[in-house]
Amino acid sequence: MTAPLHLTSQSVKANGAHYTPPALAAFLAEATARHATWDKGSIAILDPACGDGSLLAAIVEAAAPTVRRRLRLVGYETDATAATNASTRLQELAVAEVDIRIGDFLDMVTATQPVDGPSLFGPPHDNTEFFDAVISNPPYVRTQVLGAAKAQQLAERFGLSGRVDLYHAFVKAISSVLKPGGVLGLLTSNRFMLVQSGATVRELLRTEFSMRDLYDLGDTKLFTAAVLPAIVVAQRNPAPPSGTCCFTRVYLIRDGNGSKKPLQLARDSVLDALRNRHAGDFHAVEGYFRVEQGELDESRDLAAPWSLSSSDTRSWLSAIQKRRVTTFGEVAQVRVGIKTTADTVFIRDDWDSLPERIRPEPVLLRPLITHHIAARWRPDGNDRRRVLYPHEEGPGGERRTVDLSAYPRACAYLEEHRERLESRRYVIEAGRHWYEIWVPQQPRDWSSPKVVYPDISEEPRFFLDRTGAVVNGDCYWITLNAGISEEYLLLLLAVANSTFITSYYDTVFHNKLYAGRRRFMTQYVREFPLPDVRGPDAQRIVALLSNLPPQGPDLDEAATEMDALVWSSFGLKQKAVR
Repeated sequence: MTAPLHLTSQSVKANGAHYTPPALAAFLAEATARHATWDKGSIAILDPACGDGSLLAAIVEAAAPTVRRRLRLVGYETDATAATNASTRLQELAVAEVDIRIGDFLDMVTATQPVDGPSLFGPPHDNTEFFDAVISNPPYVRTQVLGAAKAQQLAERFGLSGRVDLYHAFVKAISSVLKPGGVLGLLTSNRFMLVQSGATVRELLRTEFSMRDLYDLGDTKLFTAAVLPAIVVAQRNPAPPSGTCCFTRVYLIRDGNGSKKPLQLARDSVLDALRNRHAGDFHAVEGYFRVEQGELDESRDLAAPWSLSSSDTRSWLSAIQKRRVTTFGEVAQVRVGIKTTADTVFIRDDWDSLPERIRPEPVLLRPLITHHIAARWRPDGNDRRRVLYPHEEGPGGERRTVDLSAYPRACAYLEEHRERLESRRYVIEAGRHWYEIWVPQQPRDWSSPKVVYPDISEEPRFFLDRTGAVVNGDCYWITLNAGISEEYLLLLLAVANSTFITSYYDTVFHNKLYAGRRRFMTQYVREFPLPDVRGPDAQRIVALLSNLPPQGPDLDEAATEMDALVWSSFGLKQKAVR
């Protein structure tokens, strides 16, 4: 959508409204019109969150002159001023009709309604309305901003699961108002393609639509919203379904660094490169970029993250599959660290400076691992922060909350912060003690050897910890399943830190934030492959890690050898990571 000019930054954030830059609106409209098949007669086009009407105006501009005069433009907008501006703007175009409605599109739609069922916009069999095309940049509002009650309501109404975002509901609702063969042009966050919470949307688009074009616009900064955008162009249940989906991905590279070929001559813009189906590294007015092209991999499960496929990637992944014996998730638990939801209370680096009366007993102050010390192989120094950890292992190995009466100083400290801690209503409503950590994980597992790594990192930074420290929520940690040899933990560590796994991640998942920072989420790391631990390459890796040299040239030499061995263990030649 395009945010009305009078919206404040606070209301933009609250309502998920963001400007669609004119160049991006034009590109989306062109891509939508390219796949539209306009029948004779009136052509109905909808923008369900139209703002000032820029997307509807853009698709009029993209349509052939003979088509324009048959267009009927319909828009929904909750802001009355923006709706008036949109109507005035669109009335100036040579189209058949302009109908801008003040209201919430989602309130007008029953998402479960079949396409050939009763009306979506009124009493049954009255005012039935379906569209030949929908062009949309729906609002982005995540669960935390929507609130639990609203998110739950949307989830139940539109059949969503996981962490609900408002645009998930829009996509579901849009699908119910498109005619068979109608075309959808969607500008939205690329998160839905990559994370578990987007599985419902991915499955909907794969089952109810035929995908035509997919653009992951990455960190190109073509959009003002704090999201990495994507464009989806799809047809609603065309008969018969046919063809593959062209997948184009573009991400920033730093001043041409890492480019294996000379950069192409500067182009006017990134969007010009995409229009011309340009692939490779190039220099545009916005910076240096890499464009990859292929097809949407539709061979995986419907709910699986979307990935770009080509003959090269299919061959490469096939070779890995032949040597893959297991995965990280089959031999180990991959978990996020603790989440206190009150870090200023539970986590400090100055516990010793507190008055003795409220200085918690040392047994409850646990060493804490955070992303600040994460590095390959070994942590980079020590983190001075410690966490007040009011949990312990019970007689049967279960987790239980400590009895504060046994720790009077910790009790006094927590009582001073009781109002803050009790404001976490979700803790109380879950039947938990007011002084608990919200996600404490299992106390018995901290003492196990574990591989720790940061959630967000440009390069892998996995290291082994044997200190029993607690892992903070900005990191993940891996412990072996019962009965699994520790050799697997060492092999797992080497694979995780290899250039091989970076290539694998970028091929299969490619969840990158700005500046090339990767998200090493549980759902991805669980799927990392492992070769046969009994193989000669794996056994050499285990031997090297069992006697890892200290920092310096010897460590660098060992790391280089292990990297080559990881590639060899999968039967692959080592290649540079771009």
